Amino acid sequence: MTRATAFSLGLLIALVFGGRSASAQISIKPDGLMHYSYCISHAKDRASVFLLDRGTLYRCGDEIAVAYFNYLGRQRAPEKRAVEAEGVFIYRMIAGVGKCWNKIEDAQGNPTSIYGCDVYVEL
Repeated sequence: MTRATAFSLGLLIALVFGGRSASAQISIKPDGLMHYSYCISHAKDRASVFLLDRGTLYRCGDEIAVAYFNYLGRQRAPEKRAVEAEGVFIYRMIAGVGKCWNKIEDAQGNPTSIYGCDVYVEL
């Protein structure tokens, strides 16, 4: 087998069996795209855009985050309960690009309900 043939075969195998990129995992349903774009627009409007080393983080909150969090629940997105120094959170993952959360308890153990979403866009 020549090097060119081996390279072509390797490339074909990588394309067929290779992993999906993060952008391929974003829901392409109209509702999913709507919530995604609303969150990014809300983050831009509220100056909640953070430039990181390898991408940009958009953080939305308020009714936009509540709607996105509930949408992810209806879509049966993976959910995780986490106890952290800032309080207790329920996270729902946005496939490949971020997460939405509901903070259900503050650091002192008092019940609360604060929603937010983080969408990470790689460079």
